[in-house]
Amino acid sequence: MTYKYYPVYVWQCTVCGQKFHGKNPPFHCPNCSSETNRHILVPPENSPAATPDGQNSIGLPGLNNLLYLVGSVQDGRANAMCCSSVTQVTYGPARVAVAVNKNNFTHDYIKVSGVLSISLLNKNQGAMAHHFGRNSGRQINKFEAYSQRSGKTGSPIIEGCLGYFDCRVNHTLTTDLDSHTLFIAEIVDADIKFEGSPLTYWEYLKHLSNYSSPT
Repeated sequence: MTYKYYPVYVWQCTVCGQKFHGKNPPFHCPNCSSETNRHILVPPENSPAATPDGQNSIGLPGLNNLLYLVGSVQDGRANAMCCSSVTQVTYGPARVAVAVNKNNFTHDYIKVSGVLSISLLNKNQGAMAHHFGRNSGRQINKFEAYSQRSGKTGSPIIEGCLGYFDCRVNHTLTTDLDSHTLFIAEIVDADIKFEGSPLTYWEYLKHLSNYSSPT
């Protein structure tokens, strides 16, 4: 299965010039082993990257999900990532499903601590989405640039967003999905401001060049 029109991320190592296709930069350059922060976004090539079975490895076209910041905490340190795979699944009790790539640092925090937070981004917060989505908590403290407070579960509630959900993971219902873990979590606290417009994935992609330009 291939897709004719598709946003492709191409990351280039600033040390050796090696290019890498994927939604996120590699943890280490496959050629020279340079770390994530040594990679920059470069203009996409003519054809999308594909896995050996012909399926695109980045996502599905046409699904215009909202963008969220999903956070967690471990040993007193908070971390968060940008995520579009969030949805409500039950009303009583109120539960959400959050799919997180196993390579993400936040995935390990959620799995160990059993708690997570979901912050809803405003449409003018693309730079914030880029910061939390394109940097790795393995290399930097993402909250040096943005303020947060601890929620009831201890998860980070990020200041300035449209709202948040503070959640506790139900490990019994959580499911392994090969490349991702589908965390099922119960909402223990929430606050949503019904003002402004949420940031969508496609709106973010449309202005991607504003957030990261190759030098």
